[in-house]
Amino acid sequence: MSRIAEKMQEGVASGVFPGGVLLIHHQGQVCFHEAFGSASLVPNQVPMTCDTLFDLASLTKPLATATAILLLIQNDVLALTDPLSKFFPEFTCGAKGDVTLYHLLNHSAGLPDWKPYYQEIVELEEKEPGYLGSPLAKKRICQRVREEPLLAYPGTKSLYSDLGYILLGEVVEAVAAEPLHRFCYRHVFSKLNCKETFFIRLGRRPQAYRGRLFAATEACPWRGKVVRGWVHDDNAYAMGGVAGHAGLFSTAWEVYRLVRLWLDSIGGTGLLHSTLATLFTTCQKGDGIPVGSSWGLGWDTPSHPHSSSGRFFSPLSFGHLGFTGTSIWVDRKRDLAVVLLTNRIHPSRENAQIRAFRPELHDLIFQEVVGV
Repeated sequence: MSRIAEKMQEGVASGVFPGGVLLIHHQGQVCFHEAFGSASLVPNQVPMTCDTLFDLASLTKPLATATAILLLIQNDVLALTDPLSKFFPEFTCGAKGDVTLYHLLNHSAGLPDWKPYYQEIVELEEKEPGYLGSPLAKKRICQRVREEPLLAYPGTKSLYSDLGYILLGEVVEAVAAEPLHRFCYRHVFSKLNCKETFFIRLGRRPQAYRGRLFAATEACPWRGKVVRGWVHDDNAYAMGGVAGHAGLFSTAWEVYRLVRLWLDSIGGTGLLHSTLATLFTTCQKGDGIPVGSSWGLGWDTPSHPHSSSGRFFSPLSFGHLGFTGTSIWVDRKRDLAVVLLTNRIHPSRENAQIRAFRPELHDLIFQEVVGV
């Protein structure tokens, strides 16, 4: 494992990220779990530890939102074929009437990837202090998403979309009649005894986590501070910290426990129905699926030859990336899981060196752990 540790230290030394925590599971056991570098550089340098809490960014999509949707499906509350108009009657104009939950989960609804809705909320905050992060702000952003024109007919093009997962978060809240963070806690995190996996509502950080070590993210111009212990994603922050596309915090160990939930469920021993867990983690093919898409439902699969998982993860693999520098890759064929949590956007989101680093690291892990 020394070469893997050296690679992580190289990532710190070359500025790929200030710090990170790497956890590797292989053949039924955790064989590597170490911290490297710094949890923050400014305003003070603080060493990284294995129990550092990270902003998981888009890992929220599979670990919280897609998991919640799957649970509601297996309990016959939702169906993959449900049209979005069933929950939002205004979502009926033209091709929007053909958008289903399946399309949203698969990033094939035709929605744009991202829009700077937070800018409108920041402007309103100047006129109405307290608006930022309020339920009214969240409601306004969700309305803007529902009004967004489609860029492609549903099922014809693969377009990774935060907007689709904002809508999925709304669906969970509508049918469960409770906030997304509470649903996920009651039905997922608490059942796995994941006490360090949570959303942080703006201005309401849990008392137990004040003083805990959070990995710092960006020195954000519009917030005027280094973001640490609050969600980095601009729109999720404006929405109050809880959203379907971003907002979840956790440690590497508890992310691993959530990954094991999916692996155990695929094997028939987890909280999730085995058939559904397998479907969600499998690359979708066939009629009505965009040609060349690597997406499952909530999860991605290797998009060879240029996957962030590197060259060796098999077609029976699934994973996801997070903008803050987080990632999960799991190869069911080799019983290999890699959880990499970093703060690569600290202090600037312009640092994109991790794009080249990730596949190199995963290739090295395969060579050292699996033995390819």
